[in-house]
Amino acid sequence: MLARSIARPATFGRAVAARRLHVSCPSMRQVPIPQDVMPKQAQELLQEDYKYLDVRTTEEYAAGHAPASVNVPVVNFGPAGMVPNPGFLQAVEAAFPDKQERLVVGCKSGRRSMMAIDLLSQAGYCELVNLAGGFDLWAGQGLPVVR
Repeated sequence: MLARSIARPATFGRAVAARRLHVSCPSMRQVPIPQDVMPKQAQELLQEDYKYLDVRTTEEYAAGHAPASVNVPVVNFGPAGMVPNPGFLQAVEAAFPDKQERLVVGCKSGRRSMMAIDLLSQAGYCELVNLAGGFDLWAGQGLPVVR
């Protein structure tokens, strides 16, 4: 998992967001440091040109998800707990073939989405942000949920 050490501005306007929400591409030989965004900030990005990639399990997704989100589990439930999804990158590449696509990546609480962002950035995706607090915080803040 990547260490995060980004200073966040006191106010997070769209102009600041446009400059700060970029994960450096591995081809640039920089360590990607994804920006966390709170659910309301993520919703604003989704109303612009970002897409929501939900990396929770299909069971979690079926129980409720953000509108227009795409579900590709980074892990699946197995007999001994959660196991990595071997088809994760292939499924994301099928859903989002343009590696410059702007993605808000979310899970239940924020941990699996960081794992997904690490995998995606290694695969060449560059425009990635992490949904801080995950879907639990999204739903807890009264943002739209499809059931």
